[in-house]
Amino acid sequence: MSDKGEEDEKENTMEEEPVEEGKGPGSSSKLWTPYGDQEAKSDEPPEKGAGEELSEEELRERIEKALEKITVKDVVLDMMISLSSLAYQKMGIPHEVNEKFRDMEQAKLAIDCLDAMVKVLSDRLPEDELKPFSGTLDNLKMNFVKES
Repeated sequence: MSDKGEEDEKENTMEEEPVEEGKGPGSSSKLWTPYGDQEAKSDEPPEKGAGEELSEEELRERIEKALEKITVKDVVLDMMISLSSLAYQKMGIPHEVNEKFRDMEQAKLAIDCLDAMVKVLSDRLPEDELKPFSGTLDNLKMNFVKES
């Protein structure tokens, strides 16, 4: 196939691919909410036939099923990930991205909380699950000393 034919095929393919609401670049005409009824303000009318909306009851059932599967351990591990990310951000690391967020008191609080969580979980979680957090905590502490 010639280069021109390939270009034409790419253009046709791009034109034929429909973009589902909320899945393409710049297609944030709808915000996710637990009840699915909050739409972002948009100048464009919603696409017809883009997909059937779930009823409030169906959506509530799906959310309840998902919540039944969530454990305290899942939430705590997610909090620990968030704390470690915040600690780096509040230390201004990486500098070219996060220097504007630098707040060493906030970084210290995040590190201290993560440290406390690691200690509490040390006898409750298997070592292989806790080891990444222990390594991250050590790294955060070294970076805190270096940045202070």
